[in-house]
Amino acid sequence: MKFSLVNGQRQEAQPKLTGICPACGAFMTARCGRIRVHHWAHTNQGRCDPWWETESEWHRGWKNQFPAEWQEFIQRGDTGEKHIADVKTKNCWVIEFQHSAIDFDERISRERFYQKLIWIVDGTKHKGDIEPFKKGFIYGQSPDPLSPNKYRTFFPKGNLLKNWSESSGHVFFDFGEEHPLWWIYPGSNETYAYIQSITRDQLIQSLQEQSVSGKNGFDALIHDFESFIKRCEADPELPRLQRLKDIQKG
Repeated sequence: MKFSLVNGQRQEAQPKLTGICPACGAFMTARCGRIRVHHWAHTNQGRCDPWWETESEWHRGWKNQFPAEWQEFIQRGDTGEKHIADVKTKNCWVIEFQHSAIDFDERISRERFYQKLIWIVDGTKHKGDIEPFKKGFIYGQSPDPLSPNKYRTFFPKGNLLKNWSESSGHVFFDFGEEHPLWWIYPGSNETYAYIQSITRDQLIQSLQEQSVSGKNGFDALIHDFESFIKRCEADPELPRLQRLKDIQKG
């Protein structure tokens, strides 16, 4: 974890410090080596949140794009269940930065628990993922010439699209700073997926803006994307594709 309570105040790890976990109250030790990012670890080697994963430089770099008070937010459910969200914005969007592989059931559990969830997935972990991803929507189309960065792609290919296209959260693939982020809209499936490219700065700025009735911030980007999707779904080609899928299955 990045923060622990030291004398009752949230503080980042520094050599020789000890602290208290803000989530479970256990003792924590500052780990400040030269290889891994400086972090806090539970003294008993346990984890109070089973969803928490070891942070990489990529993970920490993304967290640092947002105010410290938004980071490592302790979210409590109605049943008393609690988890530590990587980031929670003023508009109640939870952002999870996923570097390692994640079990399908755990992903579903997180999406149900957080509800307003944004995934940012490290697409650089496996160097061979970017080319299959590009091929996965090479036959995509944008029916609106004013939306050249948005696509509806048929029968998406590649592990990333296959694994994440049916997510109920908003998924963004990060292939490195030389590439845009790729946004997969919730409700996409194995027949077709809705994809949009977006810059890091645009996404970060939209999440930092306070939304007023959905007129700005990330909610405004969602509204724009949904308008594109509605135009796509008015296309009579989609029912034909569904019939083709059924034929292939049968």
